[in-house]
Amino acid sequence: MKITEKSDLDFHPVLLSGGFFRQWWIIAAAMILGALIGLGASYFFPPVYQATFTVTTNVQLSDIPELPEILVDNSLLHVGELVYDQDVLNRVIEAEKNQGISLSQLDLRQISSVERQITNTYIKIEWNDPQTAVQIANTWGNIYFTALKEGARQAAIAYELTKTQTILQDCLAGVEPASATQPLCGFSKSELEAQIAQTADQIATAQNLSLGLYSRLSVDAYEEAVIPASPIRSERGWLIGAGTTIGFIFALITIEVIFASRKRSISE
Repeated sequence: MKITEKSDLDFHPVLLSGGFFRQWWIIAAAMILGALIGLGASYFFPPVYQATFTVTTNVQLSDIPELPEILVDNSLLHVGELVYDQDVLNRVIEAEKNQGISLSQLDLRQISSVERQITNTYIKIEWNDPQTAVQIANTWGNIYFTALKEGARQAAIAYELTKTQTILQDCLAGVEPASATQPLCGFSKSELEAQIAQTADQIATAQNLSLGLYSRLSVDAYEEAVIPASPIRSERGWLIGAGTTIGFIFALITIEVIFASRKRSISE
C-alpha cells in the first residue's frame, strides 16, 4: 500500500477554487468599505483650482526687419522672468495683505507658475478656492502689467537719450582746442560737455528703471483671470480607487485566512 504525504509547502489559493466565489460578499463589503474610507479621506485634500492672467507683449520690427531671432526670443523670455521681480512680488504681498491674505515671496513662488506661448505670458495661480485663485492672479497680473508698461517706457526713453548722446558726442569730437568758444550743434564746448554729462545721468536713471527690457518691446494688452469651471487637480478620484483596491486585496487575504483556518480545523 502506497502512502502519500502532503507537503507543508503545498499551497492552493482559494481564488482558484470554487469556494472563493461563495465568499463574494466579503469582497464586495471590503471594496465598498475601502471606497467609503477613500471618499472620507478626500475631504482632507480639497481640490485645486487654477486661475490664469495673460499679458501680451511684442517686439517692434518695422524699422529693423533683420533683427536676430535670438534677440527677440530673449527679450520676450525676460518678460516672463520679471513676473518674479522682487519689487513686483513685494507689491503683490502688500496688496494681498490689504485683502486679508498673508503671503510670503516663497508662498507666491509655490502657488504660481509662468508659461510663455509666442507673445503671450501666462501667470498661473493654484489655490483650493477658485475665487481666491482669481483674486490673487488678477492682483499679481495688474501689478506686473503696470511694471512692464513703465519699464518699457523707461527703456524707450533710454534708447532715445542714447541716440541724443551719440549726436552730442559726435559734436564734441569735432571740436578743436582753438575753437573752444565757438558754438557747435547749438552749444559751446563747455555747454556741450555739461549736456553730455547730464544726458549720461538721465540714461543711467532710465536704464535702472527699465527692468532690463528691450527698447523696442511693446506691452500691448492683458486679459484678467476668470473663475475656473472645474479644478485642475482633485485627490478624490484616486483616493476612492485606492481605497477600493486596498479593500479588494484585504478581502482576498481575509478569505485565504478563513479557508486556511477551516482546513486546519478539518485536518485536526
